[in-house]
Amino acid sequence: MSNDPTRFRSFELADEQLSARQRAFVDRIRSGPRGRVPINLRAWLHNPDFVDVVEPFGLYVSELAPITKRQKEIVVLAGARFWGAAFEWHMHERHALKAGITPEQIQRIKAGVAPGFDDPTEALTWELAAALHGAGSIDADLYRRCMAVFGHAGVSNIIGLAGLYSMIAMTLNFYDVPPPQEPAGTAGSATPAA
Repeated sequence: MSNDPTRFRSFELADEQLSARQRAFVDRIRSGPRGRVPINLRAWLHNPDFVDVVEPFGLYVSELAPITKRQKEIVVLAGARFWGAAFEWHMHERHALKAGITPEQIQRIKAGVAPGFDDPTEALTWELAAALHGAGSIDADLYRRCMAVFGHAGVSNIIGLAGLYSMIAMTLNFYDVPPPQEPAGTAGSATPAA
């Protein structure tokens, strides 16, 4: 990804360009739990059939599934790292900090090494997310431990979350969406700009 704001490939639809179906979707999302239409849904809005299917799935895995905020950010950052998704990394780095993941742990995730979580569930979440985004295969020991801690339902929630944010990362990478421009040293960056 270039991270060059001049290379952003526009996908935004102006209000006057929205069909009645697209307008109804936008209005429904704005009046729902999110209160806004996230960037990925705005990109996918060009395909109403797709966005109608993916939005409830995304709402479930990102907001309703019984995954802690810290686990969610671990999974999302692992995917953002794997896909080289600068926008996704930037946005979720700040969410991870708010959830209490330390700047050191975030930098370790960025480097692709075990972040050193004290909580065994978080450490296992990292192992699973890293394996899914790395080799893609799960060895017998990791499978056994994930089943003992998460069960089938928990594993599917984590895999679903990883899949959603992989899809978001690929979308944002396709459109070459740069991270928002912020003044150096603002909150939200684990490593303040020099």
